[in-house]
Amino acid sequence: MECNHTSKVLDWSYELVDGDVNQIVSKYGCTHCEATSDKPFKSEWYSKPDHSNCDANPCFGCKARGLTLSTGDATTRGYQSARAHDKELGNYYDAVRQGIEPRSTRQPDIDAAVKFSNEAGKAFDGTNLTYKE
Repeated sequence: MECNHTSKVLDWSYELVDGDVNQIVSKYGCTHCEATSDKPFKSEWYSKPDHSNCDANPCFGCKARGLTLSTGDATTRGYQSARAHDKELGNYYDAVRQGIEPRSTRQPDIDAAVKFSNEAGKAFDGTNLTYKE
């Protein structure tokens, strides 16, 4: 029985290209028999997909073609960006320069301390929850 070879990597080697070491495949083997080759085997079972019917019944590749991947908030894990953090700290230091002591460096606490200070006409001390004299 004739084997319809399916490639697998048997050996890796390295080559130096423009000062970079690249890993390359030096020997391929067949997953079904003992045949080996320097190049991948051409398999009959794999061919380019036929997209002639994809308008009515799209294949996975055609469905995924219009897919837009975005990490969005998935990678933040609740942490704010460095830019937002720096802005928040800048607002905190601005409040401290005015004599206001927010309870923390978080923007809601800064906003509340500034609001209380503006309403009372005195600098607010968020750590003691009092107004400075």
